[in-house]
Amino acid sequence: MLGEYDLRGATVVIGFPLYGVAVAELALAVCRRLSVGALAVLSLIVAAGLALALWIAFGHFRNDVTAPVLSWVMVVVSAAATFGWGRAGLGRRSPAAAVEETP
Repeated sequence: MLGEYDLRGATVVIGFPLYGVAVAELALAVCRRLSVGALAVLSLIVAAGLALALWIAFGHFRNDVTAPVLSWVMVVVSAAATFGWGRAGLGRRSPAAAVEETP
């Protein structure tokens, strides 16, 4: 999803956390309820996916071309955003659930 863009600067600062939030929101929409353990695993998967995107974007780190430090920091921030958004979403009720409970 992010592999075709230059993974530096604003793309990383804005795109990586939004990606994590989108994944968490999708997981909550599909599963409705996630355990803390499942959110932790989901956060690790997001971090691994973004690290893989960096690896691909920077030519498999050949010829001493590595991703900027900011990119790696944002991988961690994105994993935290995934976990935090998912954790916050556990307390929300979906509109569908509210309709189902209406007598």
